[in-house]
Amino acid sequence: MNRRSRRLRTVVADNFAVLVAVLLIGGAVGGYLAYTTHVEPGTTTETREVSSWRSTFDVSHRARVVNGTDAFGEGTVLRNRNVYFRRISPRLNGSVTYSYAASDGGTLNTTTTVLLVFRSVGATEGGNTTVYWSVERPLAAANEGSLAPDERTNVPFSVNVTAATAEARRIEEQLGGSPGTLEVSVLARTNVSGTRNGQPVDVTRTNRLRITADGGVYRVSTPGPVVESDSQSEPVTVPAEYGPVRRIGSPLLLGIALCGLLGLTGARYTGRLDVSEAERQWLAYQETRAEFDEWITTGRVPTEADGPPTVTVDSLEGLVDVAIDTDNRVIEDPERGACLVLGSEQWFRYDAPADPLAEDTGGIDPLDQDADGDRTDGDQPDEQPTDEPHPDGDTTG
Repeated sequence: MNRRSRRLRTVVADNFAVLVAVLLIGGAVGGYLAYTTHVEPGTTTETREVSSWRSTFDVSHRARVVNGTDAFGEGTVLRNRNVYFRRISPRLNGSVTYSYAASDGGTLNTTTTVLLVFRSVGATEGGNTTVYWSVERPLAAANEGSLAPDERTNVPFSVNVTAATAEARRIEEQLGGSPGTLEVSVLARTNVSGTRNGQPVDVTRTNRLRITADGGVYRVSTPGPVVESDSQSEPVTVPAEYGPVRRIGSPLLLGIALCGLLGLTGARYTGRLDVSEAERQWLAYQETRAEFDEWITTGRVPTEADGPPTVTVDSLEGLVDVAIDTDNRVIEDPERGACLVLGSEQWFRYDAPADPLAEDTGGIDPLDQDADGDRTDGDQPDEQPTDEPHPDGDTTG
């Protein structure tokens, strides 16, 4: 078993109660989340669209070629162009359309009025428009009742641009001129009333086509279709749904907590978490050894009977302090199981704790053995060889 696994076992043993509490809390949280996710998910309130509608009000235009040319053959219909040629297609035709869609149905009445407007306008500060004079001529009108969803109204109109431009100038001449810009336009106005998706409706929408004569052409500008839409929503109660993290993570958390609890209790019951005091001392020594590694050198210390006296130090940290103070290094002798600082007048020694899981050394202190495994001089018996006669009359040799 290496030092890391022993350290882990010691940490687990020392924090057994804390780990059990954490696993119990994790299991409780995982169980609650798993139950509320897969067994009783409960309900939640969502806002859902229950009805919707969409309406479109548009004015389109076209001009038929009545004087054919190489570029445009007679009878050709030019549609929704910005520029038309006055000589070949002097009459502008168009139509005003309105349509709507409603998810819950409806019945609408429409009244459409199309006017030819002559006016003189001028711009003021702030981007506003001043109308100096205005004259309206009716072009078309239509009423449409009981308009259902996806049905549409279509009100056609027609304007002779050459004649309309001449009339606008005639009106201006009657006034002796005007300070603004002369403008000819088609004004389409549609009033919509009735019910749509069960809700009352009463609105009026307008669109203006401006016609500007410029030499041999006339230009038509329109802001485009007016599109409106809306929806109605209401809160509804639906079963709660959770994401994949909660669906997968909650039972996984519960399983990890249960396995951890079983593993911890089983390890403690079988004694696999038991840590002896000898193991704790050995681990503490290994940590201190790693901390002061730069001051320690591994080597073999010779034994000398006449060496200087040896002082035993209580801790490796204290031995390192001695080495620092005496400007020496700590020599770690693995065979002796000790660390020493070899001074000129005195040696300092710290006996490292033995690895409790290491093989038994036979009861002999490794520090008291020389390289051949014999006892050192300091451990020899007190008897010395003598030349005195043996009691049996022999001499020892």
